[in-house]
Amino acid sequence: MPEPTTDREPIVSEGRYAVVAAADADAADYWFVADDGDHAVPLEDATLHDAATVLSRVRNMRTDPERTGTETASGDGTELTCHDCGETWTYTGSDEHAACPNCETEVPVEGIGP
Repeated sequence: MPEPTTDREPIVSEGRYAVVAAADADAADYWFVADDGDHAVPLEDATLHDAATVLSRVRNMRTDPERTGTETASGDGTELTCHDCGETWTYTGSDEHAACPNCETEVPVEGIGP
């Protein structure tokens, strides 16, 4: 397996994690890497949405131990699903409606508003 982190600038990063572009010889489109250099997960364009959704759900489960499914215990978001395209994401705003990051459809936010 080619080294996924050698001489590659992160496309995005947060804390000790980053997504870097894969080399032409790699079977993946991107690598999800940890800064220790020992952990890397191959990602393909078609699976980016699924990976983001899984990470969002894990974070919500850890911060919402009662699994209410709406506001996280730390108050940092609500998981929404677009009724038009099926995209799932964590909304952290305070508006009554959120725009889907995939198709820009207006999605109502439960628990916010009159």
